[in-house]
Amino acid sequence: MKDVKDIHSLLGMIQEENTLAFNIFYEMYYDQVFRYAYYFLKDTESCREVVADVFFAVWQSRKRLKDIENLETYLFISVRNEVTHYHKKIGRHNHVSLDELSVQLEITEEESPHDKISYKEMEQLLGEIVGKLPEKCRLIFLMARQERLKPKEIAEKLCISENTVRVQMKIAIEKIIKQIKPYYPDLTLSLLWSLFFPVIS
Repeated sequence: MKDVKDIHSLLGMIQEENTLAFNIFYEMYYDQVFRYAYYFLKDTESCREVVADVFFAVWQSRKRLKDIENLETYLFISVRNEVTHYHKKIGRHNHVSLDELSVQLEITEEESPHDKISYKEMEQLLGEIVGKLPEKCRLIFLMARQERLKPKEIAEKLCISENTVRVQMKIAIEKIIKQIKPYYPDLTLSLLWSLFFPVIS
C-alpha cells in the first residue's frame, strides 16, 4: 500500500516541476494506469500510446495535482478520457466504453413472453441506474456482473485493495436496490440479488 503522505509530498514536488519526482511517480503508477487502459482497449500497443498520453496530461496538469482528493479515481478518469480521445483520433467507433456496456439479465427458454418483457424492462432500468453510478463504482460492478470476477480478481486487475472492491460493490448494490425497488416493490431482496448480481465470495 502506497503511503498517502509520501504520495502527497511527491505530488507537491511534481507541482514544482521536479522531473525526478515525476519519473518516480511514473514508475509507481505505470502498471496501474496500463491495467486501466487494457480494460478498455484489450490491445497492448494501443495501451502504451494511451498510457503515454495519460502521463503527459498529468505533467501538463501538474499545478493542480495537490488538489486531487483521490489519485486512483483521478488516474482512472484520465485513462477513460484518453481512451475516448484515442478512438476519436483513429476513427474507431466500435470500442467498448462504460457508458455503452449493457447489463443483461439471464432469461431461460421456459419463461413466458410476459416474463421476457418484464425482464427486458428491468434490464433497461438497471442499465440506466448503473450508468449513473460513480466511475470506479460502476467499473467494479460491471467487472463483477459481466465478467463474473471475484473481488480478489478485480482488485488485482485494478491494482487496488480487495476491501476497496467490496466497499464499492456494496455501494453499487445499495444504490441499485434503492432505485429499482419503487418500480418493482413486490420483488424480494433475495430475488433482486439473484437476478442482478453474481455470487461474491
